[in-house]
Amino acid sequence: MECRNHPAAPASDRCAGCMEPFCPNCLVTVKGRPYCASCKVMAVGAQAPVFEQLTEECKEAGEALKYAIIGIFCFGIILEPIAISKALQAKKMIAANPNLTGEGKATAALVIGIVGLALWVISIIVRVSH
Repeated sequence: MECRNHPAAPASDRCAGCMEPFCPNCLVTVKGRPYCASCKVMAVGAQAPVFEQLTEECKEAGEALKYAIIGIFCFGIILEPIAISKALQAKKMIAANPNLTGEGKATAALVIGIVGLALWVISIIVRVSH
């Protein structure tokens, strides 16, 4: 994730008001929560931020992880490529929409999918060679 204000800087956290990703230089802590410059005005004043808790789980990340785990045990030669594809799709969606969460699931699905597919291919090669 990149900072909303500084595209070259990695984001460290999301603003509690607008949920946009920001680097440490762009966030201030108000009442124990991180806010960007625009939202800190609302947090300091009597008005609470409008965009509180708008995050949602990326369903593609969860699906990718399910396919990857099931693919380890059965039909991996089919399910692992599907898991890899869905994980890459989920990572793109999460990068494009700061309100989506689940990057960890997408990364796990990608790693499990690649390792699982490699193991399935190796097992097929071993079976064919004997």
